[in-house]
Amino acid sequence: MKLVSVLICTYNAEKTIKETLDSCINQTYKDFEILIHDDQSKDKTIQIINDICDKRIKIIESWKKLWPYKWLNFLLDHAKWEYIAIQDHDDLWKPEKLEKQVKFLEENKKYIGCGTKTLMWYEWDNKCLEYYLSKENYYTLHPSLMFRNEWYRYIEDRIYMWDALFQKKVLCKWKNLIWNIDETLTIHRIKPWAENYSYKWFKFTRKNLNTIYSLHGKLYWTEVLLWECMRKIVYPILHLIKCDSWIDKIERGPFRLQGYKVKEFLLK
Repeated sequence: MKLVSVLICTYNAEKTIKETLDSCINQTYKDFEILIHDDQSKDKTIQIINDICDKRIKIIESWKKLWPYKWLNFLLDHAKWEYIAIQDHDDLWKPEKLEKQVKFLEENKKYIGCGTKTLMWYEWDNKCLEYYLSKENYYTLHPSLMFRNEWYRYIEDRIYMWDALFQKKVLCKWKNLIWNIDETLTIHRIKPWAENYSYKWFKFTRKNLNTIYSLHGKLYWTEVLLWECMRKIVYPILHLIKCDSWIDKIERGPFRLQGYKVKEFLLK
C-alpha cells in the first residue's frame, strides 16, 4: 500500500481549518499522514487542530517564522511517504480525491504528478466556476496537486507564480508529466474582496518579469504585465471608494459561473 503525506501550512486559519481537516480525514483512502506547519498564527488555529483527535495529524514546529514559501520545503524535509499531496488551510477535497490520484499514479508510472478539476468558490456571493486544464500538462491548480516524493523542492527566492514555477521547472522540467483527472475533486476557496489573490505580492522587479517570461513566453508575458498594471492602479482605487466587490467581478470576468452551491456539490 502506497502512503501519502498531506502537507498543510496554516496562518490565522481558525475560521476554515476544521472544515479543511475534516475533508482530509474523511478521505476514502486512509493511508496518509497530515503534516502541518503553523507560521505563528495569532488566533485559535493551533487550538482547533489540537482538539481534533486523529493520530495521523502531526504539527511540525520551527523555531522561526518561515513565510511563503519556505513552509512547504520545511514540511517536505519531514515527509516520509511515497506521495505528497498539497492542501491549503482553507480549501476542501471531495472524499475520493486521494484514492483516485494514488490509483492513477500507481497505474501510470510515466507521470510525476496528478491534479484534478477544481471548483473555484467565491465566498462573497457563493458562486462558483469549474477550473480545468488539459489532461496531459505540466501544471495543475496547486491545492489539487499530488506528486511522487523524490526530493523535489520549491524555489524559495520567488513569491509570484511560485507554484507554477515549481511544477513546470522543478517537477516536470518543461515536459507534460502531470495528468489532470477530469473530475472536480478539489474546492478552492476565494475569500471576499480578493484577500488571497497573489497580485498583492507582485512587484515590477526583474526577477518577477523573468519568471513570467520563462513560464509563458512573450505573448502571455505582455498580457500578464498589462493585467498586473491594472491591478496596481484600478484595485487600490476600488478599495478606496469602497467598491471592493468589483475586484472579484473583474478577476472572474473571463469565466463562466456555475449556479450550484458548494455544500450541495460536496454531497454529490
